[in-house]
Amino acid sequence: MTKLKLAVAVVLLAVTAGCLGGGPTPSDDDLQEDATYDWDTDADVTVVVEGEEYKTVATVEDTGKVRLARSSGFGGRNPLFISAVQFRYPNGTVVGADAIDVSSKDQRTVVELPADNGTLAYTSNAGSRSATIPLDFEGSHEVVLPAAMRVSFPLFGSVDPGGYEKTVEDNRVHLRWDSLSNATIEVDFYLERDLYLFGGIIGVLAVAALAGVAYYRLRIRRLEQEREQAGLDVEK
Repeated sequence: MTKLKLAVAVVLLAVTAGCLGGGPTPSDDDLQEDATYDWDTDADVTVVVEGEEYKTVATVEDTGKVRLARSSGFGGRNPLFISAVQFRYPNGTVVGADAIDVSSKDQRTVVELPADNGTLAYTSNAGSRSATIPLDFEGSHEVVLPAAMRVSFPLFGSVDPGGYEKTVEDNRVHLRWDSLSNATIEVDFYLERDLYLFGGIIGVLAVAALAGVAYYRLRIRRLEQEREQAGLDVEK
């Protein structure tokens, strides 16, 4: 019974952790980090993945608040960790975290903007071969992957949601959606050389398998010959 109670407690802890949030809260130092953003983008929302982080530059219209959350499993969510927050007014003036209020509420990161219209920029975390990007914006979206990364081979690459256009510019994949609303974009990507390495491994394994089959067939044939030479019955 004690073990059962312990197991139930662990499950409940996992569930409530997802329901209550628990994501890392950015400090003032995180929010005030230096970052360089490209404000002149073609899409309403542009996400540039680099290293193990991604930078988002998003146009906001008629709203003073943005809510960002990452799924935590069990149907729950966690506030999205963000840093290097900046806001650009329509006249081109850029302000930093001192003018932007960031807090966690209702399992979301809530960003209160200094104006209802302008462009919000922030940085968040990504993996070395993947990025999960929850967004709270409408309009055209573009995701730019790190140099030499690809998504075409199904075993290693995937993109969700579908309905995107893919181009390659300066050795970087650009994924573009004409229209998305409050979407989470998930991308798994790989280096082109990963495919060659994978193909090489498969080739070596195939050669080794064929050599093994040939070796055992030869051994069986030799045993049959030895039985024949010894005068033993051999099924033919």
